[in-house]
Amino acid sequence: MTFEYMEKMVMYKETKEGLTSDMDWIHEAGGEGWEVVTATPLIAPNRDGVAYGTVGMHVILKRQKKVL
Repeated sequence: MTFEYMEKMVMYKETKEGLTSDMDWIHEAGGEGWEVVTATPLIAPNRDGVAYGTVGMHVILKRQKKVL
């Protein structure tokens, strides 16, 4: 079985309700046969290079490659 892969960077936005992100794309991707393989947090460093918070995530998806 052969797979194709796609990656997506999701950035969080600060709102009154807390951190939010636009995840509407994941429903469309799922409808096209994509499934999440892994999601890794994106950690932002401060001026000293020390991690201080999560600013988003890097998502990797896969689906079975169509054979022509």
